[in-house]
Amino acid sequence: MLKIKYPSNLEDSYYDIISKSKADKFKGLTFEEYYNRHYKKYLIYDLKDIFCGNFEKLIEIKNKIGKKDDNKIKSFFNYDKTKINNSSPLISKLQPKISKFFQENIEVHTCYYCNIDFINTFKKNNETKNAFTLDHVLEKADYPFLALSLYNLVPSCYVCNSKVKDSKILFEFSPTSKDFDFDESVKFKSFISNINLQIEKEQDFYIKLIENYSNKYDKYIESLNLNNRYDYHKYKVLEMIQKRKEYPDSRIKELSNLTKKTQKEIKQDLFGIYTSEDLHKRPLSKLIKDISEELDLL
Repeated sequence: MLKIKYPSNLEDSYYDIISKSKADKFKGLTFEEYYNRHYKKYLIYDLKDIFCGNFEKLIEIKNKIGKKDDNKIKSFFNYDKTKINNSSPLISKLQPKISKFFQENIEVHTCYYCNIDFINTFKKNNETKNAFTLDHVLEKADYPFLALSLYNLVPSCYVCNSKVKDSKILFEFSPTSKDFDFDESVKFKSFISNINLQIEKEQDFYIKLIENYSNKYDKYIESLNLNNRYDYHKYKVLEMIQKRKEYPDSRIKELSNLTKKTQKEIKQDLFGIYTSEDLHKRPLSKLIKDISEELDLL
């Protein structure tokens, strides 16, 4: 739902951390050296392309190599397993190291898939912890060689990662992609279901994500069950509609004159509206922004 913003030089830092990892079974070699000696002839691509290629590059690699139910590959590109086929993997699971990297380098406030739940970092006994899981957009069970790929990992909430995301519904659009334009292309819209055309309670209307002029995000919405999950949050829309009745333009103008703030600032304060650049910072911010546009608050 929300595009991930990456700092500059992130790829080099990530590659150094993972490619220089060592394990007893590597016999003194680094991950990169072991890959070049034992795996590159099968997987073709340079390790840096696999680890740090952009999402479009990962799609290319996925299509070229295809699905690999190969325990040797799973044992080498080991994200989170302590045992593979009843034996120890070639390298200990790299998930803790990768999670720490994301924690230190990526802004993690709300789930990038749904924008419903917080996934922020916090302190416990003077140690930084986090509330996010890292979801593999391209399933690591099918494409184990992409299990450690930077742009295949999305900081997400537990519900999106483990409860609702349907791996049988494949989508090849990711919040990690430079071309991910979900926020611009798909908008929350409200629809009145009350025969009197009045909205006074939640049963009087419904909300739905509507894409403009295409359907490329249909599978994304379906896989994450977004419309059904957001139905619970109609209360937020109802609050905004009721508050809009209480604060017509004339009253907003009065508050603007009184406080010396612009009318736009008054609206942002009253309705909790976030700009597109800050949507990732608070839950339901896209819903609030889209409905605000519909109510002519922006």
